[in-house]
Amino acid sequence: MPAFYSYVRNPKHRPILYNELASSHNYRQRYWSRSYLGWPKMSESLPNTSHDILKSLIDDGYIQNIITQNVDNLHTKAGTPEKNLLELHGTLYKVECMDCGDASVDRDMYQHRIHARNPSWQEMIGKSRLNPDGDVELPEGTSYDDFDIPHCLRCGSQKMKPKVVFFGENIKRPVTNQAEKFVRDSSAVLVIGSSLATYSSYRLLRLANQSNKPIGILTKGPTRADSLMQWKGEAGCSPVLALLYSNLIGHDK
Repeated sequence: MPAFYSYVRNPKHRPILYNELASSHNYRQRYWSRSYLGWPKMSESLPNTSHDILKSLIDDGYIQNIITQNVDNLHTKAGTPEKNLLELHGTLYKVECMDCGDASVDRDMYQHRIHARNPSWQEMIGKSRLNPDGDVELPEGTSYDDFDIPHCLRCGSQKMKPKVVFFGENIKRPVTNQAEKFVRDSSAVLVIGSSLATYSSYRLLRLANQSNKPIGILTKGPTRADSLMQWKGEAGCSPVLALLYSNLIGHDK
């Protein structure tokens, strides 16, 4: 899967903003058509070494909880227990209605409904580049007017969105509260593979700093919280985590 910093390498790509999605049926057609075409590849993505090791570190009691900014469900696929995982920005694997608030719709099931309603789009699957948020690139001038968005089965609305926090959308208070609790309950905070560019993640590091929690950062390049950390390693996450876990297991033996 492409990383979110690939937006820097592809400045022409502009994600849809929340107010656009909420106010315009055409923007929702644009989003869901591109998401429909990207979902087969997106849904096949698998956890990498980092996901697997972090799950093992939880199982073995070395770390307590994980807060992820990613919406790709890979920590869940790796087997991370639900009680130890908080998806700060939501997940692409659920669909929610912006009118009645039902957020129980499974994304795979919604894909089947999209597929059945849009036969003319089916031949385009697998022919476009996948973006970090799970949709694809389509040529300028593409018309989305004929794309049929499946309605909410509870209220009948077509104002549907993935259960993720879009740019310009606020994180729901229960999620924020849980993230803050995870930080307060921790003995230290380790940032892995993030620049902390979004304020929603950076503010958690500020909370950790204010609570006198040691902060470590493992990522390539500068982060927004470099002035708050006590340790930083600029290296690939998977090799370092693999070495760390190997040393921990060896030490315990």
